[in-house]
Amino acid sequence: MEERVNELLKRLRSKQLQLIAYYEKTQREYIELLAENQRNKDEIACQYERIKELEEKNKKLQLAGAFKGSSAGTNDAKLKIGRIVREIDKCIALLNR
Repeated sequence: MEERVNELLKRLRSKQLQLIAYYEKTQREYIELLAENQRNKDEIACQYERIKELEEKNKKLQLAGAFKGSSAGTNDAKLKIGRIVREIDKCIALLNR
């Protein structure tokens, strides 16, 4: 009987050690995943910033192209300049508040 109890205790201890090892492995994986998640968030933020820069560059190139083009392009340029002036006026109005 005592032998059976000892065997059960050994198996229980073995399973306990396996569970502890599994827990520690899972904790390490969790920490690695958190770090990877942060790296991904940082990369996404950089990509969003790059997109904004490229969109701004694209707007400038389109505006420059409008100045080079035909009279239709000149009208587009005038409209864009008008929009920019209105935006500047809005900003000035906000600053004066």
